[in-house]
Amino acid sequence: MKMSRSEAMGIPAIVMGTFDPETQWRDPNLAKLPAMPDKDRESIVLCMDELLFPFCGPDDILYTRCKIDPKLYEYLNGLGFSFRTRYLFDLNDEKSYLPEPDVFKQCMFSLASDDQECEEILTHNVKHLSPYAITADTAQYLHAAGSLGSLPDLETVKHVNSKFYSNRLLTRIGEQCYGTEVNSVVEVQAVGNTLLKRGAYLLKDPFGVSGKGNILIENEAMQRRIAEHLEKQERRGMRSQFLLEPLLRKKLDFSSHWFIHKSGEREFLSVQRMLNQQQNYGGSIRADEALLLLLENAGYFDTMEKTLRILFKDGYHGFVCFDSMILEDGVIVPIVEINARKSMGLINAYLDKGWEMYGYSGLLTFLSLGLPEGFTFGSLLDALHVSGLLFRGQGRYGIVPISSNTLMVNDIVTSRRISEGIQSHRGMPKGRLYISVVGRDEEHRSELIVSLRQVLADLSIKVYN
Repeated sequence: MKMSRSEAMGIPAIVMGTFDPETQWRDPNLAKLPAMPDKDRESIVLCMDELLFPFCGPDDILYTRCKIDPKLYEYLNGLGFSFRTRYLFDLNDEKSYLPEPDVFKQCMFSLASDDQECEEILTHNVKHLSPYAITADTAQYLHAAGSLGSLPDLETVKHVNSKFYSNRLLTRIGEQCYGTEVNSVVEVQAVGNTLLKRGAYLLKDPFGVSGKGNILIENEAMQRRIAEHLEKQERRGMRSQFLLEPLLRKKLDFSSHWFIHKSGEREFLSVQRMLNQQQNYGGSIRADEALLLLLENAGYFDTMEKTLRILFKDGYHGFVCFDSMILEDGVIVPIVEINARKSMGLINAYLDKGWEMYGYSGLLTFLSLGLPEGFTFGSLLDALHVSGLLFRGQGRYGIVPISSNTLMVNDIVTSRRISEGIQSHRGMPKGRLYISVVGRDEEHRSELIVSLRQVLADLSIKVYN
């Protein structure tokens, strides 16, 4: 159906990674904004590596933390997504090892470099590593595996992913810079007081992601509470480092996706409209011709070419995503932040390559769910099939489930710990169902999601979003 980047070069690849790499790039000595702990979310994010399958060709290996549900793997193969798999843990096999939480949450590259199958993988003539993002453990894995291609230096990756870098880059390319960098609580309050005179502002962690590490400050009382939280950390020797931006009146979020070759050549991949919920990621869909024409006429792509040349000059090559937005007055903000890695919008662009054979495109989104006791992923696939909602191609529309363990990990782990006497209490386990919604248009996609919600209700599944 399509070729992966490595396949196009005739080189089989290992596709793998750990999502939320920002937590590893971030300096541990920096003060943190307040956040509610969410252990369910942590496990879900660790299993998001399944979502990387669209980057694989038939000879590539998708190397995941947990074994993909066999029924999902068979279903995706039937849609034309052909790839080989390797995994570290089979959570459904009660005879297999259930890792301790501290082991399970280690970076995928760290776990893989200790894996006994590493040597076996390399005998399959795999010569290229295609990571979701580069972390400190990526170098360790490359050392264990031998050379798997040239990747950018870790310090360069950390540098260009910082919101400080993207903020300064706006000035370097001659665009309006909205953010102010601060390096202490005193500066947060001083700059914040000035911004509050004009309205609410965003307090951003340099490595915050998808709403995590960003706080909307609407008044001085809220600012005071945040300042007190940060002051406590500063007294313990932590450093405060944040970006303050006025809350802009936004009309549309979008992202553009590119690949910078080692030669410096720049390749355009996609523009995706982003469906955000407040400051959180909600979904991605391919931009229509009207948006592309608007961006072309406004000189957006020329600005991005200039930006890409600077990124390469600063030492980066590989996938890069620019989060951008259009304001209510029509002004385009070309760089809200830079994700020098793979991204959700890029995953949707590669999924769309799969739907091209049917003449379709899809909406990548997710539902946060609470699962009833005894639920299995196979029962969801069966219910979608019976209802006629499961996408089968061949001139039909529908819902494509694209990950199993993001939905099931908390349910499976909790069930096994109860059966082993490690845990006694069981609430309703939470999971996240990632889907591609393949429909005629926006209205039809909304109808398909409404029908999906009804199928989930019939299965006694609680939908939180």
